[in-house]
Amino acid sequence: MAELNPIGIAVPFFFGLMVIEFLYARLRGRSLYRFNDTIAALTCGMGDQIVGLLSSILVLGIYQYVYASFGQLSMSVSEPLTWVVGIVAVDLCYYAYHRFSHRVNFAWATHVVHHQSEEYNLAVALRQSWFTQSYSWVFYMPLAVLGLPTVVWAGSFAANLLYQYWIHTRAIGKLGPIEWVMNTPSHHRVHHGTNPEYIDKNYAGIFIVWDRLFGTFEDEEAEVLYGIMKPVRAWDPLTANVMPIVTLARDSWAQARLTDKLKMWIAEPGWTPAGVVQPAFPAPGRGYDVNMEPRLTLYILTHLVPVGVTTAFVIAYSKLWPASWLALGAAYIFWTGMNWSGLIEGKRWGRVSEWSRLVAVGLAGGTGALMLTGPLVWVAVSVVTLSMLSLPWFGLQTRPVAA
Repeated sequence: MAELNPIGIAVPFFFGLMVIEFLYARLRGRSLYRFNDTIAALTCGMGDQIVGLLSSILVLGIYQYVYASFGQLSMSVSEPLTWVVGIVAVDLCYYAYHRFSHRVNFAWATHVVHHQSEEYNLAVALRQSWFTQSYSWVFYMPLAVLGLPTVVWAGSFAANLLYQYWIHTRAIGKLGPIEWVMNTPSHHRVHHGTNPEYIDKNYAGIFIVWDRLFGTFEDEEAEVLYGIMKPVRAWDPLTANVMPIVTLARDSWAQARLTDKLKMWIAEPGWTPAGVVQPAFPAPGRGYDVNMEPRLTLYILTHLVPVGVTTAFVIAYSKLWPASWLALGAAYIFWTGMNWSGLIEGKRWGRVSEWSRLVAVGLAGGTGALMLTGPLVWVAVSVVTLSMLSLPWFGLQTRPVAA
C-alpha cells in the first residue's frame, strides 16, 4: 500500500467532489461548469499525470542523490516534527516556485495553462501544465541539502497538491479567522483573477502567511474575472500547453538585438524593449465557447468513466506496474482526450480518430479476454462491450441532422 501514489487514490474523490459541486450549484440556480471547458481541463490534467510518470522518477532520483550526498541534518522519518517541518518547508518552496512561474516569461509560458480557463471550479484544479515539471523541482533542492528525507519531501509535496484541490471553487465563501493563516477558496479566487488589482497575488499553496509576509497578498473584494490576458481559443490540451511556448519563441525571435532575444525568455510577462506593456482589461478575445458536437455530451461522459478509472490506476500503480502496462494506459488516456477536443472543436480528424480508437480498443480488449486470467478477463470483456456498443452510438450521434 505504501507504494501506491496518493494522487491516484484521490482521483475518484476528485470526480466525486466535482459532481457534488455541480449538483450543489444547480440546486442554488448557479452555473459553475461548461462542458467544453471542463473536458479541456480534465484532458490537460490527464496529460500532466502521464508526463509525470517519467519526470517523477528522474526528480526523485535527483532529490535522493542530493539528500544522500549533501544533506546537513539527520531528520528521522518516524518523528512527527520531521513531517511538520516537511509540510511547512515544502509550502514555502512552493510559494517561491509559484511566484517565479508568474514573474519570469519562460516559466509563465508553461504555468499559464493552469490559468487559461475562464471558469473557476474543481475541474480547473486538475488543469495542469505538462512542462512545469522540467524546472519546478529545482526549488525543492534546498530541502535535500537541509536533510529532509526523500519520503518526507515526496509525501509533503503530494499533500500540498491535494490541499490545493478544494480551494478551486466558487461554492465556498470566506471562512473567517482561518483566512489569516490558511489559503482558502476566497484567496485563491483572487489568484486566478485578471482584475488589475488581483494579478500576481496570493501565490500560497497551503499557508497564506507567505503572501502576507512577502507583500503579495490581496483580499477578495471586487468580483473576480477569471482567465488570462491573452486567451487561448482552443480546447485541445496540446495547443493549450504548446502554443504559449511557441508564442514566446516567436516573440523572442522577432527582437532585433541578441540581448533582447535572450532577455525575452527571462523578463517578466509583457516585457518589450520599450518597457512592460500592460494589456487592456478585460482581455480581448474572451468568451470562447465552441461546442460543435453537443449531442455527444452523454457519449463523452460515458467514456469518461473508463478513462478516469484508467487514469487513477495508472497513477496509483505507477511504481508497481510494468512499463508496457503504463505505456498502454497512457496511450489510451491521451488518444481519448485528444479525440474529445477534436470532436468538440468540430475537427474532421476527430471523427476519424474516434472511429479508429473504438476499433483499436475493442480489438485490444478482445485480445486481452483471450490471454488474461482471473478478474482481468472481465475487465477486458467490459472494454470490448463498451467499444462495440459505442460504434453504432457514435455513428448515430454524429450523423447529419435532417433539415
